[in-house]
Amino acid sequence: MSDDPAGGTGAGAGVASVGVDATTRDQVNSWLTAINPVTSHLISERTSYSSQLIPVTPYVTVSCIEAFLRYPEAVATIAAAMSPEEIGAAARRPGCQVDSVFLWGIANFFLIGRNVMAMVDPTLDSVARTHTVLDFWARASKAYRGGPHLHAAEVGNRVDVLPAGMVDHLAAGATEVDDERRDRIRRANAAIINHLFLLYFDTRVGHADTGPYRLDDGRTLIVRDFYRLAESDFSWSGVAAGVPHSNLTAALILDPQVEVSITDYGSTISAPEDYLEHLSGFGLYTTDGVAPGGLPVLLTDHDFEATAAAAKVAQRQHYRDIVAMDRDERIACGAYVYFTFLRPFAEIAGVADEIDWTCPRDTSADLYPLVTADMEPPDHDPDADVYPAYA
Repeated sequence: MSDDPAGGTGAGAGVASVGVDATTRDQVNSWLTAINPVTSHLISERTSYSSQLIPVTPYVTVSCIEAFLRYPEAVATIAAAMSPEEIGAAARRPGCQVDSVFLWGIANFFLIGRNVMAMVDPTLDSVARTHTVLDFWARASKAYRGGPHLHAAEVGNRVDVLPAGMVDHLAAGATEVDDERRDRIRRANAAIINHLFLLYFDTRVGHADTGPYRLDDGRTLIVRDFYRLAESDFSWSGVAAGVPHSNLTAALILDPQVEVSITDYGSTISAPEDYLEHLSGFGLYTTDGVAPGGLPVLLTDHDFEATAAAAKVAQRQHYRDIVAMDRDERIACGAYVYFTFLRPFAEIAGVADEIDWTCPRDTSADLYPLVTADMEPPDHDPDADVYPAYA
């Protein structure tokens, strides 16, 4: 993830919840109690990143304001078409971007926006609006994770969401890796991740891992999804029209001695740290053209390298395109990436076309220059709640 302006509002006494029944308030506060330590830990551990090209903190702030103002209505539209439980269950498959980090995002972007707007107009906040978003998030998250937990952090950093039959299918297509092949896989993996980082406007959410999955032979499988590599709903993604695959899924099989965990950001943490040095099996798949519930199609190493080569070409042109943009255009593109974390949920429910994804849209003209000014994100007090409870 990029830098997020998730510092708390300092309202340690809580936010008033006039006119809301105690049960609803207490439920919202219990969700905040679950979210706060996970988000605080992720913030403290994330790698700080400051771009000279893209104003990351301003666009994250704008997207979170938009999420706070607009997510309750959008979530209601999605939930009316399909229950959060059905959406979460449907997402337990390769190539679906309703994943751990996007689930984290729809809750936290709304709550970051709540923190920001509390300093502008606290009357906009309400328990009912927060309940709408967090109830959807909690129900979808539990269904996705297949248990009562809301975060990977609650179960030792595991995102083992794929059914056993799918794990077997992905592992079956993975073949032995020698030193020469390992080097080629490493280079292609890096090239595609670098392409996605810029395509998603300097954020790391274009790829995500699930697992770890323990195989019968004692080795560990990590499943890595690369999302929207080619032309997509991103208005600037025509630059990637030549990338041959939109979605790829990689099966990474690691030697038994490697200890692996997967964070809520969909990131693999391992000991030893360089887990690719211990890659003993690899398989590549695509879900392009595969119906939900279908099996990903096995590809070759040549497909991986050809996709990486095309991604490099697209990345070079995309960089030139971003340089040609003015600052507000860059902010709008980045804000769209974050605001539309909710879009894959709407796509599963079949209502993506019923929601206006324009961003920014509702950030007021007098507020916009204040929140997009060049500034450092606020420091986070590790002893304070990221998001205050309702009193």
